[in-house]
Amino acid sequence: ALMAIVGVTMPSLENPGREISVSVDAPQKLLAVCEREARFYGQRRLKARLELEKYERSDAAPTGASCDSAADGTPAADAELVDGMPAAYISGFKEFCGSAFHVCPDTLIPRPSTQTLVDAAVSLTSTGEPRIIDLGTGSGCVLLSILLRMPGATGVGIDISSPALVVAGRNRQLHGLHERAVLLEGSFEGFSTDARVLEHGPFDMVVCNPPYISAKKAFRLRASLEHEPSLALVAGDGGYQAYRQIHASLSSNMAILRPGGCIAFEIGKDMERGVRRIFADWSE
Repeated sequence: ALMAIVGVTMPSLENPGREISVSVDAPQKLLAVCEREARFYGQRRLKARLELEKYERSDAAPTGASCDSAADGTPAADAELVDGMPAAYISGFKEFCGSAFHVCPDTLIPRPSTQTLVDAAVSLTSTGEPRIIDLGTGSGCVLLSILLRMPGATGVGIDISSPALVVAGRNRQLHGLHERAVLLEGSFEGFSTDARVLEHGPFDMVVCNPPYISAKKAFRLRASLEHEPSLALVAGDGGYQAYRQIHASLSSNMAILRPGGCIAFEIGKDMERGVRRIFADWSE
């Protein structure tokens, strides 16, 4: 916040009942900063509205996606707001990796930074017919984007949230991946021994964009996180809880991965060293 005092009014000590006023021009530097900030937020607002209008005009993706539709029929600077609500939640769609995906308040809004996870998965499993398991799949955008780029790949998306899986199911249908993607309700702790999951394994790769915002940081960012599901954003143990759970689950049944299988995570800023320590018994 910026503030400058440009006027003061006070009672006169010499003439009781009268007031003395003093005013000065606002500093030019302050005015320049305010103008720059107003221009910046105006551009963001325009960008959000243009994105909303794009999907309202689109014939490929109907607007108004709701979270209670049949499955056979997700903080932040990247979540552009229109009148206080993320534009993606108003339109019901968000573009990710060049494709549109259904989103709603039960799912995270895909971020451009997460496309790096998709790129890594594709580069590490670029040949043959790999099997991918996506933990915390949410809207399914990561798993489905990988499958769209790898015609021979199949995958399983797991999420603890039933409403999120409904949205993932709609995206699977939207992109014609019903026969290549399986969606299951499950957790980070139990996926490696879940008979429903093992039926589709063993897997070549585990991909995951887990919740990794610590409770302390989430409190500081609460204004920018309020619209998206905290279950998919906030984690205990200083943000490392999901990584520890996944490591423990994989350690309990390494047979879920094929020989040479690998894992690919999205991690938070300054978390690389901590995640490496958790997976210190894995090789790169």
